[in-house]
Amino acid sequence: MISIRPASDRDAPLLPEIERSSGEIFRQSPGLEWIADDTVQSEEQHRALIANGLAFVAEVQGYGVAAFLNGEVTPDALHIWEIAVHRDQQGHGIGRRLIEAAQQFAADHGINALTLTTFREVPWNEPYYQRLGFSTLDCEELSPRLRAVLDAEGQAGLPTARRCAMRKLL
Repeated sequence: MISIRPASDRDAPLLPEIERSSGEIFRQSPGLEWIADDTVQSEEQHRALIANGLAFVAEVQGYGVAAFLNGEVTPDALHIWEIAVHRDQQGHGIGRRLIEAAQQFAADHGINALTLTTFREVPWNEPYYQRLGFSTLDCEELSPRLRAVLDAEGQAGLPTARRCAMRKLL
């Protein structure tokens, strides 16, 4: 059984390891293997998103906290910053359940879209989100906010040609 709940401060120490484990899957993606060894959000960053943004965790009965989603409400959408599912729990619909929780939060608060940035053509990224109803945005469709997010990712070392912004209208 999977339960989704708002994250709390007591969850923050668990979340960097979940993100680290989640990133192991990138070892299967040519040219992106380095992501498995890249830095993850710190416990302090998680605490800030829990306090000031939006954060959910997924608990699996008999396992404990297995995944998280964090984001923030922006003027035009609920922006998802990160979704991570522990490697041991991937492929069980937990990521989809977290997105459904974010979507319900957005709908309950009068927010009409979800946005995120992700890797193009990586099976568990862009194609996955497309199956969940997200659309990949063309350059002309990017809001200044999403353009700034993609620019910041490029400055942080992510390959810009392999990144995209996506939106799901609610």
